[in-house]
Amino acid sequence: MHIKQHRVIDIDHDDIILRTFILFAQTARAVLKYADAHFYKEAHLSPIKFVVLRILADNGGTMAPSEIAQYTLRERHDISTLADRMERDGLVKTKRNDRDRRFVNIILSDKGTRVLTKAGSVAREVVNQVMLSIYEGDAVLLEKSLRILRQNAHDGLEHVAKRAQSQP
Repeated sequence: MHIKQHRVIDIDHDDIILRTFILFAQTARAVLKYADAHFYKEAHLSPIKFVVLRILADNGGTMAPSEIAQYTLRERHDISTLADRMERDGLVKTKRNDRDRRFVNIILSDKGTRVLTKAGSVAREVVNQVMLSIYEGDAVLLEKSLRILRQNAHDGLEHVAKRAQSQP
């Protein structure tokens, strides 16, 4: 994987809200690019695969794609496709639901558990680098702000979906 160097450029705009939004979007993209690069290099794993393994481990090792989709803010079909790739890699198994054969459960495999354990230290390195100068009090404020932003975006998505449904 080739990593292209980018220069950090601040947006100079009079509107503080717009400037902050652009900074937030740039930051989110930079964090994801860093996480992608570090996870691939150190753990041969994508961050989303790590997140799915972590979610499975934290929830008893078995979940439906729709449940994982809720945790990751992704579509169910995207998680099903990801689960197929992860199953080919031996990280998970899929099994038809015993109560309703139309549904599938994603099950954390032994290999997935081993990979998750190894990748945990990589995740910690990513977190430590990104949060390097953020102290606990700042983290509390940042968490509060991010929860508000996430909820506002979620509300906006619901509004867009309702408008789309009401149009012929």
